[in-house]
Amino acid sequence: MPTGLVPDAEVRISDDLVSRLLSAQHPDLADLPRGERHEGWDNITIRLGADLAVRLPRRQLGADLASREHRWLRELASGWDFTVPAPVRLGAPGEGYPWPWSVVPYLEGDRCFDAPLTDAGAKDLGKALAQVHRPAPADAPRNPVRSATLAERAELFDARLNTLVAMADAPADLWEDDARAAFEAGARAGRELETWAHLDLHGGNVLTSKGRLAALLDWGDLGVADPATDLGQALCLVGRRSFRPLLDAYARAGGAASRRKGLLLGGGLDEVTALRVEAEALTYAAMLACHERAIQPGAGWDALVDLGYARAR
Repeated sequence: MPTGLVPDAEVRISDDLVSRLLSAQHPDLADLPRGERHEGWDNITIRLGADLAVRLPRRQLGADLASREHRWLRELASGWDFTVPAPVRLGAPGEGYPWPWSVVPYLEGDRCFDAPLTDAGAKDLGKALAQVHRPAPADAPRNPVRSATLAERAELFDARLNTLVAMADAPADLWEDDARAAFEAGARAGRELETWAHLDLHGGNVLTSKGRLAALLDWGDLGVADPATDLGQALCLVGRRSFRPLLDAYARAGGAASRRKGLLLGGGLDEVTALRVEAEALTYAAMLACHERAIQPGAGWDALVDLGYARAR
């Protein structure tokens, strides 16, 4: 059930509703046993048999995000060699339920928050992002926030930084001037290209197995953006020490940013790209710290400390 930190559901999704939807639209799946139920920020996911799960939006925003996965993820994933929960069946509104829904693979693994990627796992992620960062068609979606340039997000970043500075119980001391300078440098660096991007690479959306990448989840924010956005989020996720192996794998796999003049095969970033990646990492860490009670306690502040913009108390 929601904890008070997760938004209230806008519809009631009962076991009976799920049974009726499956019976009406996918009768061959209706008799499969149903297992654990996970109620997330936007969706409810219920295990279906050994290998599947039913995924139903629990609010309108979740339905809007799921529509991106329904429209694009199966098509894109057909060219990828890493695991994602691309829908295997699609469901329509019905039985009093107002939105499209899906049946997806049931994926095993540990949250990266709980079982971090090793250097080998960071390389897996770099290779995966290289596959994601491909040209997008003209009708590809744009994320209302993360597809915007850093300069266009300056006001939001400033508000989040002010929130962190004002936190009386913060677990670390924020070096505000350094953070603002790093963000402003990235914003001035401009943008060189846009590609497909995941745009929400926190540790709850990355599954691991023995330190290796098991799956990338939650593609609702999928859209066209600067690939530096994903790379910055990845820096936030794996930390500075493991980011070099990630970049090296990204370059070797031909990621879009590596085809620019600045990303070298050895994993180095040119100054302009490095400034944008750094600012994106800082922006994402600040977001995680502001919303950490709903996402993962400590994740944002830990990232700010690792990046060098805060000191643990």
